[in-house]
Amino acid sequence: RLGLSTGVRKVIQRWGPRRYLSSKLTEKWVNTPVRASKCLLGREDERSKVLMIYTGGTIGMASSNKGLMPLEGFLEDKIMNMEDISGNPKMPMVDILRWEELLDSSNMDSNGWAKLARQIEKYYLDYDGFVILHGTDTMAYSASALSFMFENLGKPVILTGSQIPLSEVYNDARRNLLVSLIFAGMSEIPEVCIFFETRLFRGNRSKKVDSQGLAAFDSPNFPPLATLRNDIRIRQDLIRPQPHRKLKIHTKVTNDIAVLHLVPGFDDTFIHQMAQSNLEGVVLHLYGTGNAPSMKASLIQAIERIRDDGTPVVAVSQCLRGSVDMGYYKVGRKLLDLGVLNGGDMTIEAACTKLGNILSRNLPKELFISAMKNSLRGEVSAPDDMINSKTHNPFTTLHDGDLEWRRL
Repeated sequence: RLGLSTGVRKVIQRWGPRRYLSSKLTEKWVNTPVRASKCLLGREDERSKVLMIYTGGTIGMASSNKGLMPLEGFLEDKIMNMEDISGNPKMPMVDILRWEELLDSSNMDSNGWAKLARQIEKYYLDYDGFVILHGTDTMAYSASALSFMFENLGKPVILTGSQIPLSEVYNDARRNLLVSLIFAGMSEIPEVCIFFETRLFRGNRSKKVDSQGLAAFDSPNFPPLATLRNDIRIRQDLIRPQPHRKLKIHTKVTNDIAVLHLVPGFDDTFIHQMAQSNLEGVVLHLYGTGNAPSMKASLIQAIERIRDDGTPVVAVSQCLRGSVDMGYYKVGRKLLDLGVLNGGDMTIEAACTKLGNILSRNLPKELFISAMKNSLRGEVSAPDDMINSKTHNPFTTLHDGDLEWRRL
C-alpha cells in the first residue's frame, strides 16, 4: 500500500510503520533502510545500523507561505526517497526518531541534552552509531554537553545540520547528512562529534564560526578527526581509545552559571551585584592569555568575594586560538592566587558545559579541581601542548573507588 521496496517493508514489519512510545517525551519513529558505506572507508563488513534523532533545525525545513518552517513528515519522506540512501546497499540501516516538538536550536537547553542522552542510552545496544540532526546555532554547546554526559561512550555520536535546507535544490544538507551516516556506521570513533562540510570535529573542541558560510564550524585548537578529499582521511592518532566499561550517563547539569565577558571600559557595578547572587559557578572570558585590567581593583574585589563564597571560577581566553596562561601577567597571577582555575585552551562552550556537569556531581573540592583542570573527554590540551587524545586522562585511568565520580 505504501509502495515500499522489500527491504523497507521488512524493517517496517519489524518496527511498525510508525510507533509512538508513551512517556514524558513522546517519540515518533520512521523506519527506512540506509546501509552504511563501510566499504567507502575501506571496509566490507556486514551492514550496520544507525539511529538518526531529528531534533529540528534548518536541515529539515521547507518553504511555506509563512517562510521556512518544519513540515510534518517532510524530512523523513525526503530521506526515504533519496536514491543514495534507499537504493544504495552500501549504506546503513537507519531508523529515524523524530522529536514530537521540533526545536529551533536557540531553544535547546540542559533538558534537551538530557533527553538526547537518555534516548541514546535507551537504544545504545540496538545500533552501531547515532546521528543527531540539530540546528547550527547551539550545536557546539550540545556536542560539548553530551560529551560530558556520556561516560565510557564506545560508539560514534555525530551531530550535523545545515545552513541551507534539504528542500532546496542547492544545499549543504545532503552531503552533511550522508557523510554523517557513514561515520556513524563505522562504529570505530567512540566520541561525540560534529560533521560539517568536509570535516569531522571532536564535539567539545568545536565552535560555530560563520553565520552564513557552509564551512560554519571549526576546531581552532585541535585538528579535525577526519577530512573529506577524494577519499576520507581519518586521524587515527587523534581518536580516543575504546572504553572497557559499560556506558553510563550523567544527565544532571547545574544551570546557575554566569559568563563574564570582559570589554574595555566596562562598568563593574553589575559584577558586584553578580557576586551577591546565588551563583553556582562563573566562567571568566578574559583577554589574550588570561589578562584583565590591572586598574580595575573593584573587579578583583568582586571575584575575591565570589571565591570567598566558595563559588568556582574558570578562566578561558576570548581568542579563537591559543590558551590561557594566567601566570604571564600580574592580574592573571592575582586571579590564580584567588583560586581561579585555568581553563587552558577550552572553548567557551566546553568550559560552560563541563563546569555545569561537574558541579552537579557534588565532588569533594580536590577532585572537583582535578576534574576541571584535566582533560576528561579530550576537551583541553595537556600543559605541554601535546594534541594527542591518548595523553594522561584522569577520568579514564582512575576507577570508581579512586574518583567518587558516580555520586549524583
